Amino acid sequence: MNVAVKAQTMDWSKFTAEEWFKQYGAYIQTCRMKSGNEPDRLGVNQIYWLICENNKGVAPRKNQLICSIDDFEANEVRKLIIDLKFSSRICDSAKVAVNLFIEKNVRGMSFDQMANEFILGRTSIKSMVYAGKFFLCGHDKRLKLN
Repeated sequence: MNVAVKAQTMDWSKFTAEEWFKQYGAYIQTCRMKSGNEPDRLGVNQIYWLICENNKGVAPRKNQLICSIDDFEANEVRKLIIDLKFSSRICDSAKVAVNLFIEKNVRGMSFDQMANEFILGRTSIKSMVYAGKFFLCGHDKRLKLN
């Protein structure tokens, strides 16, 4: 019996580079919610909708992000991040900038939080994140800028 395996392909044009990493961060948070005991044996989506029902009339936060990627897309973004962190094609100084860009978007950090954590000035962090964004999009043609 021959089983046809449908190969999935990643549609990188669905989001910008920043949005892909933000979505990956939201995916990680969703996975963290799934671990452990779920209250009343409800699924994560049911819990999310119950929270939304309770918050009717409350203005959404500007930094609130809904995860809209699936397991396959999250795995592809994870592979991209690992490839970038361990690539020998990227010089060390560019890796620092790219890593700061990824950290900012995956973890959803502000420039001030990054400055405190990485012990750099806010202006330096901002410049390096900006440089990392453009280096990454120039290095990997699948990613697009906003």
